[in-house]
Parts: sequence; C-alpha cells; structure tokens
Amino acid sequence: MKIQSTGFSLIEILVAISLMAIMTVAVAPQLKYLINFQSGTDTQNRLSELQSGFATAYLANMNVIESDAKAEINFGTTGIMGAATAASGARCTATAANFTPWSDYTGHAAASLVNDGYGAPLCILINPQASVQINGVNLYYHTVAFISTGPNSVLDSGTGLDAAGNLTLAGDDIGVLFDGRAFSVNKFNLTASKMKIVSQALEEYYLARYQSDPTRSSSIDYWSNGVNSPVPTSWDSINPGNLIAYTPNAAPMYTGATSDLSASLSLSKDDVTDGYGNILNFENASNNVRSPVNASANMAIPPYTALISTVLPGNVGYSQAAVGVNN
Repeated sequence: MKIQSTGFSLIEILVAISLMAIMTVAVAPQLKYLINFQSGTDTQNRLSELQSGFATAYLANMNVIESDAKAEINFGTTGIMGAATAASGARCTATAANFTPWSDYTGHAAASLVNDGYGAPLCILINPQASVQINGVNLYYHTVAFISTGPNSVLDSGTGLDAAGNLTLAGDDIGVLFDGRAFSVNKFNLTASKMKIVSQALEEYYLARYQSDPTRSSSIDYWSNGVNSPVPTSWDSINPGNLIAYTPNAAPMYTGATSDLSASLSLSKDDVTDGYGNILNFENASNNVRSPVNASANMAIPPYTALISTVLPGNVGYSQAAVGVNN
C-alpha cells in the first residue's frame, strides 16, 4: 500500500524561506520609511497640540505667569513648568511634571504629553522674562520652545533658543515656538481699545450732564453727583439725575450692582473688562485727576478729568484719562 505525503518537501521549505528572505530585504526599507513617516506625523501632531494648548494656558494665566521673571512658567496654584534641556548628543529630559500644571488645557493627561512620536522625551526651552515697550508701556512676556529630537532621539548640535527668542533647529530635530510677545501686544492693544471706548462714553456722559444743567457752569465737575464730597457744590449735586458716585479711590466699574458705573454709562461687563480679564477701575476725585478736591491748586481747576485704570501682567499700571468738555 502506497502512503501519500501531505507535507512540504525540504526543497519546497528552503525555496519558501529564500523567497521570504528576498521579500523581507525588498520590503524592509519601505516598512522603515512608513514607520518613520507615521512617527514624524505623530510628532508634528503632538507639537501642534502642545503649542495650541500652551497658548490657551498662557492667555488664561498671563497675570500670574508674568509676575515671575525667571526662566520658568509659573501657573501659581497648579505649579511651575520648568525647562527640560539636554546637552548636544543627549536625550531630552521632559517628564510628566513639566506638563502637569497646564495639561488640562490640552485635553490630555500630562504623562501622555512627555514623548514625541518616536517614543523619546521632549525638550522644553524657556527664556527668562523679556519685555517690549508699546506707547511708553512695558509689556512682559516669556518665550517657550517644545522640541522633538527626531528619528535619532538625541538633541543635535546647533539646536537652541537664543536670548532674543529665536528658535534654531539643527539635524533632524523638530520644534515649535510659543512667542509670548505677540500675545502680550495683542492683549494690550485690546485693553487700550476698550479703555478708549469707556473714555468716550464718559466724555459723552459729562457733556450730556453739562447740557442738561439749567445753571450750567464750567466750574462744576460733572463727573460725579458729589455725594460725600467735602465741597458738594463744586460737583453736579443740584442738577438731578447724576448717577456717578464720588470716587476718591480707584473702584471697579462693574460689580453686578445696578448702581455700577458701567450701568450708568449703558456699558456691559465685557465693555469694562480689559484684555486680560480684569474689570477696569475708575476714579474721579483722587489726586490722580483734575477735580475740585485735588490737593494741588493747578489740578483743582477745569478741564476736569476722570481716570480709567487697570494693572497689566508684570504688575504694570496702565491708565487713560477722560476729559470733561463743555461744548
């Protein structure tokens, strides 16, 4: 009886192995390319997420961050993001602790943000606080770079963040830059624009009060009803309807009360909120303005003024004056 074999012969197995070896050699470069391509794509996506998330975190915490001039990002109660650097030819050193203070703004857990698409830790470079002057006002900001060491997983010589905030990438390193200067300038411009709107509303109010007074006089300060003033007759105290209080110290223009100055000017909460999220302050009877009660004789005569003020990041005071015009 003849037994029929159902297996492979030795020659068939050797042929199959040879073909597999040839195919592996032929496909390996393409497979490596695809893996590197996917890793590069993942890295770019991670860096974009970090850049976007950090920008959101920075904008929401500028007042706290810019109170610290060191080469770190201080988020206050949630912690400090320090730098994660590396020497040339070495791996970066980021850990979850670098991302914990602000990871919520990315929508990801801090531990998932540590590595690039190649599985290597990221580098984080942070400059000390810098400043730029706009219209005589110092605006403070930080510059931060997030860097992937690319396929070779080590920082290449020449990669770095210089004192001016310029990011240089060498070799196969990949990175994104967060430039706080642009954000700081934009927020200041928004603040200045809002102050201008409030100032115009105040000046229109002053003129309307003057014109509604049958005994109108340029010697009267129409910025307030004069209640609680030591010289009430120097204010708009006789002509009924003035809703602005005598304000010798800076006070918020909005608190939610119906007696708020913002309500008197028909302005919303947003109208009297600066670019950083702070309510603008108002004063009409301090020594910072021209008023009948100013301690300086030269400042106690018309044209009377009122002051709108706020505090910018870095504890920088900023104000604009509204001038009472009678025509």
